[in-house]
Amino acid sequence: MRWFGGALVSPSPSPTPVGAQALWHEPDTWTVGAPVRLATGSARRRLAVFGPCGAVDAELNRLVEHADHRELDAAATTWTGAYALALDNGKGTFTLWADPAGTCPLYLARTNDGALVWASSSLALASLLGCGPDRGWLAAHLADPTAWTPERSAWTGVEQIPPGYRWTVSPNGSSACVPYWETPSATRAASVERLRDDLADSVLIRVTGRAASSDLSGGLDSSTLAAEAARCGPVLGVTLHPKGRESGGDTDHAHEVARAFPAIRHRLMPLGREHLPFTDLDALLLTDEPAPSSITIAQLFSQFVLLESEGIEVHLTGDGGDSLFLPPPVHLADLVRSGRLLRLASDAQSWARLHRASPWTALATAWKRPDRLGTSAASKTWLTSDALDLADAVTSPGPHSGHLGHADRHLLAECRYVGRTAATENQLAAAFGIEMHNPFTDARIMESALAVPAEERWSAHRYKPLLTDSVRDLLPDSVVRRGAKGLFAMDHHHGLRANLGRVLELADGHLADLGLVQPAVLRSLLRRGALGVDIPWGLIEPVLGTELWLRASGTATQLVRWETRP
Repeated sequence: MRWFGGALVSPSPSPTPVGAQALWHEPDTWTVGAPVRLATGSARRRLAVFGPCGAVDAELNRLVEHADHRELDAAATTWTGAYALALDNGKGTFTLWADPAGTCPLYLARTNDGALVWASSSLALASLLGCGPDRGWLAAHLADPTAWTPERSAWTGVEQIPPGYRWTVSPNGSSACVPYWETPSATRAASVERLRDDLADSVLIRVTGRAASSDLSGGLDSSTLAAEAARCGPVLGVTLHPKGRESGGDTDHAHEVARAFPAIRHRLMPLGREHLPFTDLDALLLTDEPAPSSITIAQLFSQFVLLESEGIEVHLTGDGGDSLFLPPPVHLADLVRSGRLLRLASDAQSWARLHRASPWTALATAWKRPDRLGTSAASKTWLTSDALDLADAVTSPGPHSGHLGHADRHLLAECRYVGRTAATENQLAAAFGIEMHNPFTDARIMESALAVPAEERWSAHRYKPLLTDSVRDLLPDSVVRRGAKGLFAMDHHHGLRANLGRVLELADGHLADLGLVQPAVLRSLLRRGALGVDIPWGLIEPVLGTELWLRASGTATQLVRWETRP
């Protein structure tokens, strides 16, 4: 696995991680995990671009030679992709631009001798500092994984640069961190057109000339990416299905997409008991923070083995599509605030009919507790009061959220969480020599959705209307007209039942020792899930994934070895 980083202010030679990508080393090459490009100008000016970026070399060369901070601020979202920028102005000033969507996160820390270091991996910095997990960050992660924890990361002493911020350090060691990105606005029609173009370009820059694959579940998100990849050249489309059932439901839609695009080589991957959630949990590798796929690691690693056997270099997933295009009715709170009561009543009734509930529930929540519209109503009884109090103490409104409405704040937080944790999934894929990419987490894709007024993004009558309108001419009609996608909660029940002893053991571990969870409550909930009772999987899985991550965290200093370079 490779990361990018370096030392900025140090009284001694700069430490560089062995096996890592030094800031200006090996320019214009692709490494496992992400591409790195370097442009060099006069007077020792140097510009590095980390992550997939649609800029051509001439644009980067002009930028490093002539651009000021205003132009570089704009360049951070001008091109398609998920990238961060780093500029050495040749006079001792160094600047980083953090990706607005958080998909290419950047981290800072200080060594014991005062060296200021940065990296694209918090784990790499933790290995340098020899630091352990941050208890406050863990509490916030358990209470609300999307919450923003300023000046923190999963590791003590390592902080994430806020997405959409420019961080500059001067020759004397003083630094400043200021926002450079602003939330966009546009008409719905313009956003649909931009989304269509940017989706095509985001796939193009990743798969052109490379052995590529894509998830092909039959849902709208993965079908869009597989189809766009097929327009660029041959692509392997991978469909997961229950063993012995190669037709019906989502699989039929996947077959239809594959038939519509001859460049798709369709590969079915049957799932058996060995792929159930909660299986082979000890195979999990240590990443920057707990990976969302921790509980389904057996399935994920089996898919990586398949892709590796096919010689795949780049794999596309549709992660992030639900956050962008299938929002909860958080906009109801904005309708309350703006006094648009007729639209409020109409949307609340539509939501109530869809969920067979009372509209008064949604109206009361929008009026009194708007923060609960986008979250589960389940009480987190498995967390201690200390964990909840600590989470409140270390979290704050996310970057750029001050002037936004409830729906836009929710969308931004969700997208940035998916984008940041996608980096952990890419770290897992890198162990198999594969780059995993999530085009729906690109900054320009996020901007296209965020630019549309919140009430126009949401619909109780159409499935993902913004994305549907963008890909209407790309996919078969039956896929575009889909009203939902398959759910797999039953697999979680079966997997939990098959691995109950191992999972129960996780309930009384590091998190309990840290005073963050109540083991008895957690064990009771897990036993109910094993019996088939519906439990809040989306809230429980981060707890178990965090426990697994903590058990592996002691290997941080062993995973990345640093050396000193002059």
